[in-house]
Amino acid sequence: MNDVDLRTPEGLKKFCEEVEPSTETKPDRKQWREELTTFLEEIRNTSKDERSSVEFQSRIWNDNRLSSAGQGNISMDRAIADPEFREWVAGLSDIEIPTLQHERVELFSGIYDEMLKRLEPFCDRRPHLKIFRVLGTLFPGEFTTIGHRRNLRSLHKAMFGYKRANAVERHINVLARLNEVLGKPEPGPEALVRRVMLPWLLYADGVAATDVDSTEKVKPRGDTELIPLPVARRRRGLTPLRGGLSSMLAALEFVSEDPTREQLLDFLRVDLPDYKDSSLGVVISVLQGEFGVVKMDGDRYTLTDRGEAFLESEDPDELSDFLLTRVMGIDHVLVGLLNEKSINRRDLVSRIQSINPGWTTTFVPSALLNWVRLLGLISLSADGTIELTDAGRGWAERIHWKPESLPRDDEIELTISDEEETEAPERHREVELPSLDHIVSTISEAGIFEKSLISEFHAGLWAHPRRHFGILTGLSGSGKTLLARQYGRALVGQGPVSKQLAIVAVQPGWYDPGVLLGYVNPLRGDSYVRTPFLEFLLAAVANPSLPYTVILDEMNLSRPEQYLAPLLSGMESGARIHFHAEEDNFDGIPRSVRYPSNLVLIGTVNMDETTHGLSDKVLDRAFTLEFWDIDLADYPKWGKRTLSQQLESSARKTLGDLMKALAPARLHFGWRVVDDVLDFLELTEKIHESQAPETSLDSVVFAKVIPKLRGDDSPRTRDAFLKCREALQENGLKRSERKVAELLVDLETTGSARFWR
Repeated sequence: MNDVDLRTPEGLKKFCEEVEPSTETKPDRKQWREELTTFLEEIRNTSKDERSSVEFQSRIWNDNRLSSAGQGNISMDRAIADPEFREWVAGLSDIEIPTLQHERVELFSGIYDEMLKRLEPFCDRRPHLKIFRVLGTLFPGEFTTIGHRRNLRSLHKAMFGYKRANAVERHINVLARLNEVLGKPEPGPEALVRRVMLPWLLYADGVAATDVDSTEKVKPRGDTELIPLPVARRRRGLTPLRGGLSSMLAALEFVSEDPTREQLLDFLRVDLPDYKDSSLGVVISVLQGEFGVVKMDGDRYTLTDRGEAFLESEDPDELSDFLLTRVMGIDHVLVGLLNEKSINRRDLVSRIQSINPGWTTTFVPSALLNWVRLLGLISLSADGTIELTDAGRGWAERIHWKPESLPRDDEIELTISDEEETEAPERHREVELPSLDHIVSTISEAGIFEKSLISEFHAGLWAHPRRHFGILTGLSGSGKTLLARQYGRALVGQGPVSKQLAIVAVQPGWYDPGVLLGYVNPLRGDSYVRTPFLEFLLAAVANPSLPYTVILDEMNLSRPEQYLAPLLSGMESGARIHFHAEEDNFDGIPRSVRYPSNLVLIGTVNMDETTHGLSDKVLDRAFTLEFWDIDLADYPKWGKRTLSQQLESSARKTLGDLMKALAPARLHFGWRVVDDVLDFLELTEKIHESQAPETSLDSVVFAKVIPKLRGDDSPRTRDAFLKCREALQENGLKRSERKVAELLVDLETTGSARFWR
């Protein structure tokens, strides 16, 4: 489908012509078409009196051929047993259907809402999927065979782009567009069935087939089957969130307006006023990584299809595919309760804790169990035992695999030891490194780095025969990435840099090694999803005498101990890095490789509200350098710019005074800010020759320095703010001075201050 645009009449018609014959050529689809044709004919020939019977109602609600049951596991027995409800459903067949599309949307939306209202006393959850199956049975030709709203939403978006519509309207829109492009179906039940099946075929062979990260695979009869991730690649439980689902829905409502990160943080500060900014960043990670309802699109957050569906319906069933296949522990809870009916809460928490040796306390298992309760999947009885609800039973019945547990560390070591014994001992080949003088010379060409610092870093990286892992932390803009990049270039010597140096921009939400090492494609079991990092790693393995350097830029935007887990283990113990459990050389990828002793990992780290702290598991394996000391006198471009002497002197003095004021509180700035300030002054001096130096300086300091001022009330922060205001006053930067004065008031009255209120 990659080359087909379903939004154009030509593209839609072409793809329909490709998929429609499958109802003849594929046995499962042919059988479904024949059964559905017979089923709808039998329904059409049933009298009104028969339609109000328990037998008929049970058939359309529980044994409906329009699509497979899928997630439609909500019990309808109480509704079917109610004569008044059965009579109302039977009477729907007398309704006259209008011709105009908008009138049909209004009519069927009203019927849908009324049916939800009438079912409320009989069902603990809203049976959306079953309602659409029944409406499609009673009004053939008005509803598609796609019962699940999120799947229909995905097809609707592929056909119409982002067009606001409710669930009923999507059914009618899709069929109306097909009638418009293909013409109305010929009279007769078989042609009608082919037409209402067509949207499912478009979804199954088009929309779903191109989603490599799908949590579900399509089954032949209008249904899906979950694709579970291996336990090692799953999220380790669910993080507690105050307010639970209500807080999540409020956040999703705000995200539907596509906010920036700062705008989303501002919203969360109001909703969760006692959360620190670092905790609010965790909330965003929960929405993005743990529930899969939010994603980044450029520099803005937006809802995923799953998030849109959950916000629209407020039905936790929209989250089932992601939570059951991507989060560790939920499948254990549901399968355990399905098999044993009820389990004591304390015993259940203990069982959850046992699946991950890293859960040394009951905090994460208890939080996970609480989320399962908030999702309406379990209930707690008065005697302290836990049972599945009807919804929980429905989720549990979707689990077709045996839930896995993580092995204990000693089990891992034993496995590796046994494997290593069958292989020839590893030959450590000496890596060919350039001289220290060459390294110092190459790095010095690009930045201001002391020879002693470069020498220290080089020795720290190569002191261990295999563990060449460095972390550069400290002030933003101080040259961490520049040093890492130039060091990698220097190691290459005279060879082609691109083959031995790679820069990986770490992204929020990396929670498993698959983002670096790739994985077996769950939709195409004969292929492996490769990554640039994997290709680079295999090249390092193939050339053991050459140094290969990977820079993990902003490595703590996600937790390194999760996405680097196999590499951390390999560099420490020499353990093999495992990629898959298929035959060796599967799709060109070996089952495993030794950790290459010529691989250099350099991570850059910034510490703020958007990042995670580094665990001891990471720090114990790394050589760490910190960059906080910035001496303006070392700036190499003084006197080399086109700035007038007066403006450069003013800038140098002002920046020096601010640096001195802010450095004790670690609120000062790095070389990037100095460059930006002087670049701005160069341009403004050309444009406004007569403008006073302090005016230009005030503008750029207000834009580049003052926004970084933030902190809680403390003697150190207060003193830094006061001295900063004095420096600004002394240098005549009035606008910036007023802003810092406001921040001081905030610091005193609210206990904290930040530029962005």
